[in-house]
Amino acid sequence: MGMRGYYFALDDNLVQQIAAGDIALKSLKIDNYPGLDIDRSWEAIHYLLCGDISDGEPPLGYVVPLTSDKGIDFGSFGAFSLRAEQVAEALQAMSELDEAQLRLRYDFPAMVKEEVYPLEAGTVSDEDEDALFAYMLQHFNEIRRFYSQTAAEGKGLIFYIF
Repeated sequence: MGMRGYYFALDDNLVQQIAAGDIALKSLKIDNYPGLDIDRSWEAIHYLLCGDISDGEPPLGYVVPLTSDKGIDFGSFGAFSLRAEQVAEALQAMSELDEAQLRLRYDFPAMVKEEVYPLEAGTVSDEDEDALFAYMLQHFNEIRRFYSQTAAEGKGLIFYIF
């Protein structure tokens, strides 16, 4: 099954309160909010966009927000929040990337060497290169649609790994 990434959108004021620690994320019923499961693609997409497994530069670093210093205490891996304006910035940056541009950023050998999740050393073959790109592209497009809807509603979001 592996570690999966999940987004959910909520009112920007609520995101601020959660980020400030005024409201515990675990007190919310996450199923009550619009969400998106991106399966095991989260680290690979972050690496594709930012060239690293965490701490990517905004606005592309907001697409799969994996920061080492701004996490929210939640579950085994924590959670990450984005304010509505950060969602809009990420959406703008994503809208400027098409499949050809993403393909130019794609460095499969580097991802294998760095053991970017979901790749595992010794279990990857050359035929996995196109399959991984297609998998990431599918989830990237789903993220872009989710961010588009979230931004249109003026909402922020929470991302976590489970």
